[in-house]
Amino acid sequence: MLKGVLAQIVPDPAAIVERDKGVAFLSATRSIYHLNDLFYLCVNIPRHSSRAFVHCAFSSDFASQAITPYPIPPAQLADLEITKLAQRWKGCSTNEASESAIELTARGREIAILGYTRSVPLAGDTEAEGAPSCAELKTLGDYFHSHMLRRNGIDTSDALVISARELDCLRWVAAGKSAWEASVILGISERTVRFHLNSAREKLNCTTTTQAVAKVVAQQLIAI
Repeated sequence: MLKGVLAQIVPDPAAIVERDKGVAFLSATRSIYHLNDLFYLCVNIPRHSSRAFVHCAFSSDFASQAITPYPIPPAQLADLEITKLAQRWKGCSTNEASESAIELTARGREIAILGYTRSVPLAGDTEAEGAPSCAELKTLGDYFHSHMLRRNGIDTSDALVISARELDCLRWVAAGKSAWEASVILGISERTVRFHLNSAREKLNCTTTTQAVAKVVAQQLIAI
């Protein structure tokens, strides 16, 4: 989906560097979720050491990058297939989709999107693997996006990193379950549930669990 996409938005072809080798993180994640492809697009990452901007399109099979002295106007992304895909699935569950994309958390004026394609399971195929949920896709994408920002000299030490188990605990609390009920559902102790909730509150800079739930819902890390 992303091969050649930088040529559509970067005017100078000489600024684009491509290679027929995928990114290890995307390849591993594709394998874990049994996806056909996993891809990441980001534009307008400011380089810490200069006034240039980095733009990249990565997948599990190829990588391309460009550096320009100016940012790419967001309007130029409107006609890209991945942008339309992210808008189409905004706020929706991705589990039944053969393809989906989600806009990642920006640290500045950059725009970053992570998406995937997969084969649609045949009817009655109970052993087929499910696609990643919106929360999983966003958590994975934000992790990788923070890595890309760090590579370009941007400090992401205060970036939000919520674990999957912390999200599970917040999700059940959001559904009206008590810490004890969540512990029974998740197969862990009530004390462990409270530990994860406390950790999530600290990471989210919230004083109450209700505030933490509201924050992760607003950031589309869980759905209620």
